[in-house]
Order: sequence, then structure tokens, then C-alpha cells
Amino acid sequence: MASGDIIITSSFIAARGFQGDPKIITGTVQLDGGNPTPITLAGEVTAITSAVVSIEGSGAPGDDPVLVTSAVSGTTVNVYAWLTNGTDPTMSASSDSSRLVNFIAIGPSV
Repeated sequence: MASGDIIITSSFIAARGFQGDPKIITGTVQLDGGNPTPITLAGEVTAITSAVVSIEGSGAPGDDPVLVTSAVSGTTVNVYAWLTNGTDPTMSASSDSSRLVNFIAIGPSV
């Protein structure tokens, strides 16, 4: 994956399959260092009603990034990565461009 790349691993409509029915989309994005890293899903849903993001991996994340958060704007999930400097627990924006982040997004289907 390259910085900012998005891979949708599954996408399905949770009801009858009609336009506007709830659609669940899962996937992975590689942070682009821009903070936020956008996940644009306009081709999948007309809006995003909820989203979850998490750092990919089974080990401790270290100091950069230590946490990811998200904010929804229309059909985009903006992923924010946060770091600490090792001695000060205050978080600041990360510029990491290699960490993978898993996501789940839900919204009305296109």
C-alpha cells in the first residue's frame, strides 16, 4: 500500500438491497501523513451515520502514532493520528505515513 491508499475489504447492504438501505463498509487505509487522512466513500453511501477506526497490528503501537480518532464529514471519514514524545503524555498530531488503520463505516447505500 502507498500512503493514503484505501482498500475496501467488504461492503454489503444490511437489508433488502434497495437504494437508501443501510450499507456497512469495512476496509484499511494507510495514513498519508497529512492528519487527517481522508477515507472518501461517496461511491458507496450517500452519508456516513457512524464510523469506527483502529490501528492495525497485534503489538503495542509505540509513541507514533499511539492513537487514532475519526470525524465524519458527509461521505468522508477523516482519520486523525496522534503521538506522544515518550516522556510527555500530551498528544500532538502525527505525520506518520506508513501505519495501517482499519475502518468500519455505515450509511445509506447509493
